[in-house]
Amino acid sequence: MLELVKEIYAPSKSYKVEINKRLKDGLLEIDVYFWDSEWETWLQKSTGFSLTDNINSALAIAKEKLKVYSGEIIE
Repeated sequence: MLELVKEIYAPSKSYKVEINKRLKDGLLEIDVYFWDSEWETWLQKSTGFSLTDNINSALAIAKEKLKVYSGEIIE
C-alpha cells in the first residue's frame, strides 16, 4: 500500500511527480506522470522508480525528474 505524501506539478500542468510512502517499510517512492488528454487521466511516464528514506532527498529527486521529463524549469 502507498500513502500519497506530496504531488509536484510542472508549470504547464502536463506533468506531475508523486512522492508516496510505502506503508510496509516507510520508504518514499518517486514516480513521474503525464496528462493524457485523450483518455483524460494521468499515465505513468517513468519506467523505474526511485526510493529514499528522507523527504528532503525525495523532494530533490522529484524536482529533478520533473525537470528532465517535462523540459520545464521547476522551482
